[in-house]
Amino acid sequence: MPRFHLPEIRVIDPKDVSGEWRIVTTYGDLPNFPNSGEYSAFLSAHNIFGDENFPGFLNFLATARWLGDKVDPLEHAYGFYLKQKWDLLDRLMWKNFEGAWPENPSFLDRHTAMHRFIFPYLVSLDPEGLYPQAKYEVWSRIFKKEAAFSECAYSVIANPEFEAMNRRVAEQFFNLLRANAEWLPALAIIHLRAKGRPVPSGWQVPVGRIDSLRDAYRQNFEVSCQILPLIIRMQNISEGRDPESIRDPADLNGWAPRILRVQDCVNNANQYTKSKAATKEAYLNRHPYLRYYWNSSFSRDVRNSIAHAEFDYVMHGGVIAYKGREVPYYVFIEALIRQITLLAFWLDLCKLYKIYGSRWDPQNRVFLGLS
Repeated sequence: MPRFHLPEIRVIDPKDVSGEWRIVTTYGDLPNFPNSGEYSAFLSAHNIFGDENFPGFLNFLATARWLGDKVDPLEHAYGFYLKQKWDLLDRLMWKNFEGAWPENPSFLDRHTAMHRFIFPYLVSLDPEGLYPQAKYEVWSRIFKKEAAFSECAYSVIANPEFEAMNRRVAEQFFNLLRANAEWLPALAIIHLRAKGRPVPSGWQVPVGRIDSLRDAYRQNFEVSCQILPLIIRMQNISEGRDPESIRDPADLNGWAPRILRVQDCVNNANQYTKSKAATKEAYLNRHPYLRYYWNSSFSRDVRNSIAHAEFDYVMHGGVIAYKGREVPYYVFIEALIRQITLLAFWLDLCKLYKIYGSRWDPQNRVFLGLS
């Protein structure tokens, strides 16, 4: 760490801090009012949140910072999980998170304990509760059709692309956690919005590495689109169709969102996988919570602007410019924070497929249960 020497420094007793001396407080994880004469981001945020809410928010902020500090061992452990190197996984988790890892982990423990360990810390990034709402909406549709889902999951996890997709999602998730210094200042804005409070005019988030954040946004969008066929298969099973079939032979319109043109509708999961992003998104309309989660995380206009080099940060105005539009920089960072928890949701979904797929007996064609 750097050291600074200030000659003739005046040491102030904390009891005597008043008046002009209050402005020396700084806090790098909070927005600020540039060129306003307010030099303390901490005191400004305190005034905005109020005495009642500010201490609680600081706890959330500390939790998010702590999770970013634990990325390396978690990412290492997740690599062992994907390769099913259980002894190495157990040893690493015991070393770094002794109290959170079972002494004699079962099959279900090894597939769920790490995810359950991460989830409470993600609450600090998701004050609206989008993660649990979307999770229940999607998962509950297969609770009464576990055998059919287990058979489907068995075939899905046997495809090498599933494991590669799981790994790509994990890489994006851990990379964003590792870059927490880039997005932590915008966490205050997400918590203000969750409380229904307006974002103060002129409040700005310190600008991070815009090039890396821009690339992360694009890659998060791509890997999320790759995951969506898993949602479609679960929807098919819940409605009594073959997992791979989307169009209902008894209905010429079939399962197709009304907003799509006939030529854009798809007949099966394979066509859906190869369809364009707008088509994929349209089929989320039967999942209102997940669709809202998706819309608050991604903008196709932003993604397309990034892909076509039409996305810029305007330094003097503190805004993001794309396709002739301008939005505050913090709106872009808000979306990235939501993408972190959405990526965690995809990891949870992959976990569900791995668990149920592992419990299908292909020889006797029966679901072995989860006990």
